[in-house]
Amino acid sequence: MRQGLGAGDVGRGTPGKPVGAVVAAAKVLRILHDSERPLNASEVARVAGLHRGTAYNILRTLQAEGFVGYDEATRSYSVSLHILELAYGVLRRSGLMDLARPMMHEICDAHDVSVYLSKVLGPSSLLLLDWVGVAFRTDLYVTVGRPSPVPAGASGVIMAAFGTSSESELEALFSKVAWYQKPSFDDFLARVREAKKFGSAVDRGAMFQGITLVSVPVLSPSWELLLILTAAGHSHDLDAEALGALSRALQSAAARLSESARLLRLG
Repeated sequence: MRQGLGAGDVGRGTPGKPVGAVVAAAKVLRILHDSERPLNASEVARVAGLHRGTAYNILRTLQAEGFVGYDEATRSYSVSLHILELAYGVLRRSGLMDLARPMMHEICDAHDVSVYLSKVLGPSSLLLLDWVGVAFRTDLYVTVGRPSPVPAGASGVIMAAFGTSSESELEALFSKVAWYQKPSFDDFLARVREAKKFGSAVDRGAMFQGITLVSVPVLSPSWELLLILTAAGHSHDLDAEALGALSRALQSAAARLSESARLLRLG
């Protein structure tokens, strides 16, 4: 005899039928998020492949719910800062920052570096969740909540080493990303092989002039790449001995995060 689904069964098993209105609203939010400027209803409709009236109604509904802001002067829409409240709630309930932040501060204080924690979004993007430490020029490009392109720098090497992209996919992604002193793709692959062997990647000023980056992976029990820990410091302050100590500290923190991955809500 078949039993009905209880509340605890929601979200498990076979996914239900997608709700078209929700799918369309999510698409609209992604389009606004990806755009470098606010968009009007016609522009959103064109990119989303929706009728203008449908796009307009979705935008107005999202505005009423606080997820989208509207500029009367330009009649354009953009993602509202209210989204940050939701994101903060997700981070807080995940337990991730309660575990990660003390370790990040410890590494920052002990090694005089800035420490960044990023979530892997896919083969070509990282989302910065949090960072601690002193401000570097690089921080102009790594705002919390802003996706950053990969493969670039030490974190890009880790993405390539522990991610699922093929060599041809990596080469296509690599060609689109700017470095201060960009290595050849063959040199990049050599760094990837080294990162697989040692479990860390070091970039000495190739991504940002005068800045050394060290990145390590945070893996799930099934070896899926979940997060990346990165430290940044002035190259003249990080000799071989200091780099070794910093790499070990990052790997120790990453191991603790990996051990707790089952308990964290990282979806």
